[in-house]
Amino acid sequence: MDIGLNTLLVALMFVTILSMGIGNILMSLADILNKATASRRDKAHVGWIFVVLLVHFNMFWHTKAILAVDDWQFSGFLLAMAGPVLLFFATSILLTNPPEDGDIDLATFFMGLGRHFFGMFALLQIWIVGVGMSLAGSFVVTDVVNILFGLLTAGLAINTNKRFRVAGIRLAWGLCLASFVIQWIP
Repeated sequence: MDIGLNTLLVALMFVTILSMGIGNILMSLADILNKATASRRDKAHVGWIFVVLLVHFNMFWHTKAILAVDDWQFSGFLLAMAGPVLLFFATSILLTNPPEDGDIDLATFFMGLGRHFFGMFALLQIWIVGVGMSLAGSFVVTDVVNILFGLLTAGLAINTNKRFRVAGIRLAWGLCLASFVIQWIP
């Protein structure tokens, strides 16, 4: 396989942005799993951190789609980078630590972050479907999962009900599992 210089540069930038997000997640998970200090995150929040890690790995695996493009223009480069950048921003929002000092209500703090995180994650799903359609030239089965994921996260951005948020992480895990089954089992 002969890979052009522009293709290689686009793939490297794509992987670099994803790698920064993966590194941030792993650092945060190491802090959470380290029992020397008590975690200030609930199970649903930690569940979303793991979902986002899986999304990073899944997107990383799709770097091969970038390698299939022969002729890159700057506009295509910007479009390709929009996804990892959206995921990086969503990850940064999700991993924000509450202030150490003061009497802050953690539930309120994380609910406030949730609006921004879920909104960013919904935009990411739109990007995934759009780029997938432009590369594949048609609608594929995993797009249904991404649309459902987008609707779920848009709903979670709007609805701050704790029960809905807890149910949302369960649905997200189900959608992740469905996506993996569709993609990786022939």
